[in-house]
Amino acid sequence: MIKINNVYLIISILISSLLLSSCKESEQGRILNYKKGVYLGKKDNTLTKDQVYNLKMHTSRQRSY
Repeated sequence: MIKINNVYLIISILISSLLLSSCKESEQGRILNYKKGVYLGKKDNTLTKDQVYNLKMHTSRQRSY
């Protein structure tokens, strides 16, 4: 016969291991090993010619004379 204290101990260990082993979905699949000077993230989308032109026009208006 198992004592009630042992049952509570086993249940608490199982619940604790479940809680400690899970993590947020946003944290899954993230980079854990980094290389100095190397970007390991996803590649950026390339800008269209229209977007590049609009950025050039926007920055040209911000120049100080």
